[in-house]
Amino acid sequence: MLIDYLKTMRRALHYFVFLTFIGLMTESCKKHGIGGGREDIPAETDPPLLTPVVQKVNRRVQGYYAGLPARYHETTAKYPLMIFYHGGGQYGNGESDLYKVLQEGVPKLLDEKKFPPSFTVKGKAFSFIIIAPQFVKAPTVADTDTLVRYLKENYRVDTKRIYLVGFSLGARFLSDYAAAYPDSIASVVSMAGLPAIDGALAAKCGKMAGANLPVWHFHNMDDRAWYYYEAERYIEVLRGFNSPNPPRFTSFEFGTARLNHDCWTKAMDPEYKEDDMNIYEWMLQYSRI
Repeated sequence: MLIDYLKTMRRALHYFVFLTFIGLMTESCKKHGIGGGREDIPAETDPPLLTPVVQKVNRRVQGYYAGLPARYHETTAKYPLMIFYHGGGQYGNGESDLYKVLQEGVPKLLDEKKFPPSFTVKGKAFSFIIIAPQFVKAPTVADTDTLVRYLKENYRVDTKRIYLVGFSLGARFLSDYAAAYPDSIASVVSMAGLPAIDGALAAKCGKMAGANLPVWHFHNMDDRAWYYYEAERYIEVLRGFNSPNPPRFTSFEFGTARLNHDCWTKAMDPEYKEDDMNIYEWMLQYSRI
């Protein structure tokens, strides 16, 4: 009887150890996002936290604003990254001039606490890491690549979800970078600015289309700073490659501000939607495998 009892107790102990091991492995997998998809991210209800960062990333970027989810530091999860490119009126030294970045677009929305804490796309809630660099002067593709690599190293970025948004000259810079590294970008939104209409345009468009890169471009028909016919040509060339994701083109009849150039204020407003999606929801539909 004693021997049978001891055998029973030994089997029970082995079973307990086995269940404990399975429980620990399951918890570990959850923490590291193995098998069960992305780590659960705390629900965001407060506006993103906006912080100025004076940092020499490269010769063209000496400072930036970082907009982080309010509960970013409560998790080890990775987040979609949105890089915002300002226009020609916001150049500066990245320190005493950094406030200029807050004058337009997404940084202005962040500063005024009008940028939503999260967006729900296909049943999932997403919150962005938003980085708005200030360029000393026009950045090269290499300058932008250095910035992207710096952000990957210093923030918890979901590298399958890197999005580029910009207006005017900023839209040109992001378009050039997207053409050089189209496989690393999930989607782009450009407003009132685009690649140069020159002999290199077809090659740039071919690279973006070949990588099936989603593009949404906005332009005012009466824009006198960046002519509308150039936007039409850009989209025409992009569409000519017959990508499974054809470029999206939104025309506004009348612009605002100097030279009717400003189409971005309306386009970046989270309340502005087409097909029941604002630009942020539209971007988040897409990710790199």
